[in-house]
Amino acid sequence: MLLLGEASDAIAASGDGGTTRAIVASGDDGTARAIVASGDDGTARAIVASGDDGTARAIVASGDGGIARTVVASGDDGTARAIVASGDDGTACAIVAIGDDGVVFGDGVIAHAIVASGDGGIARAIVASGDEGTTRTVVASGDDGTARAIVANGDDGTARAIVDSGDGGIIRAIVTSGDDGTTRTVVASGDDGTARAIVASGDDGTARAIVASGDGGIARAIVTSGDEGTTRTVVASGDDGTARAIVAIGDYGIAHAIVASGDDARAIVASVAACEHPDESLI
Repeated sequence: MLLLGEASDAIAASGDGGTTRAIVASGDDGTARAIVASGDDGTARAIVASGDDGTARAIVASGDGGIARTVVASGDDGTARAIVASGDDGTACAIVAIGDDGVVFGDGVIAHAIVASGDGGIARAIVASGDEGTTRTVVASGDDGTARAIVANGDDGTARAIVDSGDGGIIRAIVTSGDDGTTRTVVASGDDGTARAIVASGDDGTARAIVASGDGGIARAIVTSGDEGTTRTVVASGDDGTARAIVAIGDYGIAHAIVASGDDARAIVASVAACEHPDESLI
């Protein structure tokens, strides 16, 4: 018989068929070191390994067939370091790895890595968070494992790269943002992977280059803008890739050259257009 306050070394309760139902091993000071609750067929249902001060170090809850459903590994100070929730077939459904500061899920806790996997083990969402809780990487994958959305976020939370991929892995949209959140590059691709729209924006958000491509990858419209947003070059190409209209515009928006080419790719018109400008000497 145990006296009040006496530490137990081992307690075992056995079921009807001699199957162990519960095992508790206690440390020198009576602190629980290991707790195992086993099911009817001897399958482990819950396992808890506790540290010297009673802090939970590892918790495993296993399903009916012995498949792990939940695994929690806690650090020295009781901070959760790794959480794994496994599906019915043993496929990992949620994995969370938390850094040394262990701040996550509410009250000032910062997540360092979160992985949510789909039914077939296909990654659905991956989030890696920085030291101050800023999201660094987010990946959302489709049903077939094709990446649907990828976001790489900078140190200050500014989006640096966004990729939206279609069903067959074809890139649909790519956005690269600068240090101050200004859009630098935008690419929207069609169903067959043909580029439909490309925008490269300058440091101040001014459009520098815009390309809209047709169904067969033939360039339909190209616009290059200067530093102050003035259009410098416009190219519109025909269905067969033949240049139909080319406009090069100067620093003040004045058209300097216009070329319209026919079906046989011969230059038909080449002109220098003078437009009104406050400084007539520039005309």
